[in-house]
Amino acid sequence: MIRDTAGQDVILQPKSKSRYGMYAAVALLVVVLIVMLVQRWQRAAATDMTVPRASVQIATVSTGDVLRDLSVQGKVVAANSPTLYSTAQGIVTYEVKAGDRVKSGQLLAQLDSPQTTSQLKQQQATLAQLQGELEQHRIKAQRDLLEKQQAQDLAEVDLNAAKRELQRNADARQDKVISDRDYQRSKDELARAEVVFKQSEASLELARQSIRYEEETLAQQIKAQQLLVAEWQRQADNLQVLSPVDGMVGSLAEAQKAAVPAYQPLLTVVDLSGYEVEVMVPESYANELALSMPVEIASDGRQYPGQIAAISPEITNGQVVARLRFSAETPAQIRQNQRLSGRILLENRLQVVRVDRGSFVDSDNGRSVFVVEGNQARRVPLTLGASGFKYVEITSGVKPGQQVIVSDTSRFKTADSLLLTD
Repeated sequence: MIRDTAGQDVILQPKSKSRYGMYAAVALLVVVLIVMLVQRWQRAAATDMTVPRASVQIATVSTGDVLRDLSVQGKVVAANSPTLYSTAQGIVTYEVKAGDRVKSGQLLAQLDSPQTTSQLKQQQATLAQLQGELEQHRIKAQRDLLEKQQAQDLAEVDLNAAKRELQRNADARQDKVISDRDYQRSKDELARAEVVFKQSEASLELARQSIRYEEETLAQQIKAQQLLVAEWQRQADNLQVLSPVDGMVGSLAEAQKAAVPAYQPLLTVVDLSGYEVEVMVPESYANELALSMPVEIASDGRQYPGQIAAISPEITNGQVVARLRFSAETPAQIRQNQRLSGRILLENRLQVVRVDRGSFVDSDNGRSVFVVEGNQARRVPLTLGASGFKYVEITSGVKPGQQVIVSDTSRFKTADSLLLTD
């Protein structure tokens, strides 16, 4: 009996529909990945360089004010630091040391000048001599005036007597008591008495004028001598060098007990009540600076308002020296020669197109910028206006609302478009 093949048959189960779905999903995912890769490749091929988005800084262009300013660095200097000089040749003795705190009017140094002291004593002696001569002249003048007055009084007495004698002789002549000769003699006596009286009057007046003139001359000599004494007294007083301000001794120019000539610097005094900041400004900004121009001075994390107090008329090594003065409050812990930074506020531009200031300004001298559109950035020409500490003005190239790369773009010099990846 021949067996059939039923024992060798294998029953095949139908394939599950879920397995077909899985295969379809995998195929679809592969297709999507291929499409994404192709699109990315196409975008990358369309751009010059691929850059991670996190490596660049992006800012939005807006409209607002741009404060054009200039950042400067400088050191603190005293607004008033007078240098004191010797007024005469002599030996200097210092009463203070460098760094000592001093008060206004305090003795700082003394000069021993025998020449000045001797001249003062000589001029004082000459003044005393002239004053003695004036007193002596006044006494002599009074005596002379008394003598002249006495002579006038006697002449007046003689004149009155001659008048009475002439009157008696005239009466006697009418009565035929005296001769005509005696009468004429009395008339001559009267005439002589009148002449003597007039001369005595003139002599008295002349003596008064002479005395007045001589006294005025001596008074002028005394006045001139008093001026000389006052000048030498001033020089003698200036041998004591006093502090003109409350402050601190800056430096001593000579050694203790040194011999110094006249008008030699002795020491400096720093006025601690007022400080200024001396800054160096590039020559290109020199013509834009002006006195009283507003500034901001940074110290200990705070901004202090101020103004330009002085501008040097000279240019040294391509820079101009300017001094900034605090307008109101001065930092409490400020010190001489301390380094500070500041901003000179040159111009305030109102309601202009602006963007955050970044390194892109220096990368291409501000002539171009990368505008961000989605995952791509393209280079566009740019024209900048006023440049401030926080913002820069844009006069052409982009519009408010657009996003641009404001970080350093010097590494993208050869690229006109970028692909920004996450």
